[in-house]
Amino acid sequence: MFRGEHHYSLDDKGRIVLPPKFRAALGPRVVVTRGLDECVAVYTPAEWTKNEKKLRSLAVSRRDFVRFVLSSAEDIDLDRQGRLTMPSHLREYAKIERDAVVVGVATRLEIWSLANWQRYIGRVQAEAPAIAGELKDLSL
Repeated sequence: MFRGEHHYSLDDKGRIVLPPKFRAALGPRVVVTRGLDECVAVYTPAEWTKNEKKLRSLAVSRRDFVRFVLSSAEDIDLDRQGRLTMPSHLREYAKIERDAVVVGVATRLEIWSLANWQRYIGRVQAEAPAIAGELKDLSL
């Protein structure tokens, strides 16, 4: 289970450190792809296999979405320092130039540009009271 927010910077080779507390659960290889909110999604190979199976089972009318996710997916080996070399097409998609945020989201990690993350959090924070009012059984 991944959770938490961690701030890092990409180095000149496009590598980002993944939080040490996530590395054991991730293993030596991950799958990265486009996330849904201009971020990069990072999956363990086992979790990715589940998602890919679900994507392949979608109706042909959903092929644009399937193509959106699968065409950008890549297997990436972590180096000995726990760094992930982010493919340039994913850095461009997520607008990650230097400062980034690695977020644990249960079964995956998301890597955001700091600017996109701050905008996203600001929007969600403004909506939080209304959303919380709909969540009767959540003890927050």
